[in-house]
Amino acid sequence: MRWAEALRRGGRAAGWLLGLAALALVAQQAWTRRAQWWPLWQRLDAGDLVLTLAACLAMQLAFGLAWHLFARGRWTPQQLYPDLLRWGQSLPAKYLPGKIWQGVARSALYADERRPTLTFVLFVREQLLSLGICAAIAATAAPAALPPRLGAALQLALLAFAVAISAAAIWRRLPAALAARLPAPLAGWNQGLPSRAVLARVWLLQWLAYAAMVAAFAALLAGFGLRIGLAQAASALCLAGLAGVVAILVPAGLGVREAGLFWCLAPLVGAGNAAMLALAWRLAITAGEATFALLSFVMGALRR
Repeated sequence: MRWAEALRRGGRAAGWLLGLAALALVAQQAWTRRAQWWPLWQRLDAGDLVLTLAACLAMQLAFGLAWHLFARGRWTPQQLYPDLLRWGQSLPAKYLPGKIWQGVARSALYADERRPTLTFVLFVREQLLSLGICAAIAATAAPAALPPRLGAALQLALLAFAVAISAAAIWRRLPAALAARLPAPLAGWNQGLPSRAVLARVWLLQWLAYAAMVAAFAALLAGFGLRIGLAQAASALCLAGLAGVVAILVPAGLGVREAGLFWCLAPLVGAGNAAMLALAWRLAITAGEATFALLSFVMGALRR
């Protein structure tokens, strides 16, 4: 199967190239219009950066708590700390081409406790539940770059997608004939799903994580002195995130998210400011993930 391996390698290279090309285009927009945003950047102080990073870390913590509850089916104090460490240690894998690697990493970290396929199924369900929330937030406001009718249609489509993908995440049992046709990593789809009460708590924790993400972006906007409606800012942030997820081969949506955020924000704050904001947000969210991951590895090593 040399052709399949060559196709996989080509896809990974294409993912990196696509992401870097999109990122370069946004950076070029920011550079050519630097006179527009440079005064705003100069007013940013250390307090704004600390607040933004703290909110990004709070987002990762809330997602980690949701994963613990999802993976265990209940609060398990003796497993809470190890689960948070594993959540953080799997974060760097999302920066590999093909988002499946974060699930593979999570499965490997639990290999001494359960079958890797069961962890991978829980990871996929967790991601679907999270994407449903992301799509619901993205549906709260139409992108300013679209005509009103097209914007309203996009909102309805996002809302329908949110409902469908959330239902898929919590669907308790697939028919046996359909479950048998799933890929091998998803063979345990009908196993390990927590109770409805636990799923409700997981869902609320994920909403809290997205609230922290929006708060981090709002802190960044306030630091630059830019004013955007909260619904518009949250919708733009989540719509850009969905675009990054759709670009499966692009590691962590690199470049694609920035291009999406630029497209959403340019009509609101100007092209130069939108490009600068997109790049600044990438730095902030990556710094939050890198810090959480680094702390997880260091504390994991100390724990051992």
